[in-house]
Amino acid sequence: MEFATIEGVDELRRVIEDGNFGAWRVFLHPTQRRFVNGRWNGPFCLGGGAGTGKTVVILHRAVSLARENPGARIIITTFTKNLAHELSASLESLDPALPRASALGQPGVYVIGIDALANAVVREAGADVAEAAEGVLGAPRTDLSRRTSQWLWRDVLDHAGPEVPERLAHHRLLETEYEQVILPQNITTREEYLRARRPGRGFRLNRRDRDAVWTLVKKYRDDSRISGTISFPEAAAIAAQYLTRHSPLADHVLVDEGQDLTPAHWRLIRSLVPEGPNDIFIAEDSHQRMYGHRLVLSRYGIMTRGRSRRLTLKYRTTAQILRWSTHVLEGGFYVDLDGDDDDKLSGYRSARRGPDVIAHPCTTITEEFDYLAKVVGQWAKDRQSETTAVLVRDRSQRERVVDALHERGVQTRAVGHGSIPPGAPVVMTMHRAKGIEFSKVFLFGVSSRSIPMGIKDYDFDKDEGDQALLRERSLLYVAASRARDELVVSWTDQPSPLLSASVSSVAASTS
Repeated sequence: MEFATIEGVDELRRVIEDGNFGAWRVFLHPTQRRFVNGRWNGPFCLGGGAGTGKTVVILHRAVSLARENPGARIIITTFTKNLAHELSASLESLDPALPRASALGQPGVYVIGIDALANAVVREAGADVAEAAEGVLGAPRTDLSRRTSQWLWRDVLDHAGPEVPERLAHHRLLETEYEQVILPQNITTREEYLRARRPGRGFRLNRRDRDAVWTLVKKYRDDSRISGTISFPEAAAIAAQYLTRHSPLADHVLVDEGQDLTPAHWRLIRSLVPEGPNDIFIAEDSHQRMYGHRLVLSRYGIMTRGRSRRLTLKYRTTAQILRWSTHVLEGGFYVDLDGDDDDKLSGYRSARRGPDVIAHPCTTITEEFDYLAKVVGQWAKDRQSETTAVLVRDRSQRERVVDALHERGVQTRAVGHGSIPPGAPVVMTMHRAKGIEFSKVFLFGVSSRSIPMGIKDYDFDKDEGDQALLRERSLLYVAASRARDELVVSWTDQPSPLLSASVSSVAASTS
């Protein structure tokens, strides 16, 4: 994690000093060009930490493929619709004349979130989707437009009552078993589940346990059918099943933030494009896995082993921010999409230097708000003030921060969905900031009460709990690495335990 003198430093300096942040977000460093123009005989996976420019490679590669074959059907997809929106805007900035498809299956580049993509396939399938639904759920369904409540697994457990063995009475256990074992294998009967392999699951289930789980799964499916809903993973599995029996919709699929996709998503991606040269290109970083679980792509027909490379130059973050953010990840165990250990943190280097990260402890929330207003008020004087951000743990904290800054005379804008408005610093959740860069970032409220959060939901299994903690580490790492030039971190009372190494690596400021 050292500063590196690199080729292209003059161009890098020019694009930063020019002040056009839109141009910065699509800046391609010379070290990345071989991945833009490279051609492979099958799926390719490009790894690399935050700030190495994987997303930029995705955008430039889409342009390269479209110019090579103007009639090609190119899909760019990612986990969240907000990130898909950012990708689309960046693609427009990169090449306004690029042919854009108006619907799936048409020539041109089509940018869409993975769940929206699944919904589009299901919707366009019409009545033919019933057969695919039967192959996934065990019964034909055509009422697939409404989404199942996130509380349904809890309701199923409440209805079952004491009949469920205590070790199985966890809604997260049922949810992950359903999404990682049952849906990917198109299991529709009790007998199939009793025989099913459970790769990657950290806890064992005997025959009696599986029998009990299946009873709850059947109840879940029955309740969903009665209410006329399906879950997002079910929609992806049904879309994949439909496409396996119909014509593919793409010639090339490019996936950004691949580490967050679920097994059903990967089955859908495999079914979108026929196997062949340059069929699937994936950008991923196991250290940024904020949503998904560990998985191996080969289980879903995507063979990238031998066609995987890694970017190690972080030209988008300073050496100081790189060092601080990677400290957050220390102590975690990460696995990439090939199933290999991803412990290459020490191999990253930065092309830029900047000011030290400021870690600012506070004794009261009022003091923390005052310090936030002082820093952000100064940042708001920047020419492009919307390129500065305050990142918080959740939406309720976001609203409190906006109100507190307004009371102190600092105008900011809360950002949930949609694009970032110009003219003022923005306040958003750490999750919402995924895939976006800012010149300056203030991480507010990084206390022991806010992160890690929700770990107890995974007490049913140590491995699941460890993965949940990894996701919290990744969330903080992602938030810190959104900063290009400056990073400030604050908390009230006790800092998050995930900060321990990072806090010791910088001098705490009380100014």
